[in-house]
Amino acid sequence: MCFRYLTSAWGLLAAGIVGAGVALVAQGAMKPGHERVPPLRAPSPYMNAADIQTALNALDPKLVASRTGGCVPSAEGEAPGVIRRRVTGPQYAITHTRDLEYMIVTKGTATMVTGGTLIAPTTDSDPYPNADPNAIIRSEIGVNGGLARRIGPGDVVVNLPGAPHWLSQIDGAIEYFEIRIPNVDPAPGIERAEVKPK
Repeated sequence: MCFRYLTSAWGLLAAGIVGAGVALVAQGAMKPGHERVPPLRAPSPYMNAADIQTALNALDPKLVASRTGGCVPSAEGEAPGVIRRRVTGPQYAITHTRDLEYMIVTKGTATMVTGGTLIAPTTDSDPYPNADPNAIIRSEIGVNGGLARRIGPGDVVVNLPGAPHWLSQIDGAIEYFEIRIPNVDPAPGIERAEVKPK
């Protein structure tokens, strides 16, 4: 009995030595410059579905019902991105003049209009043209000449810098993950129209 255990122990030891030898050979074959890895970082920010719903449900209903909707940060102070909830009612039509914006719908459905032009007048807080190169221009009326699409869970909308976008109709409520990347110039040949002419 003892001999059998001793034999097993020697077998494990031999396997370990062989394994270590293989690892050393592999290290020896490593190309120069490949022995380093990036520095240690903290785990990635994370919110589970239950925490997201709890945070959204804690928002002031008046804020959620406003023209901007309500939102909770997904990684506050670490990365751009919010989870936004909007409900049926008037919505701003918006142009982010130098923001690239991603919208990933997680819940609910709506009609979204993109492209075209904002319908005047723009709001008092957001005159157009605007001296701020990163201005957000809003219209309370909507968009003229844009393309209307139905959007729902799993859909992704990419609002390019300067592109008007407007949730013209929300079916009860809609939730989406919104990421804005600032200081992005429009594509070559597209006018930077937000800056006041000299």
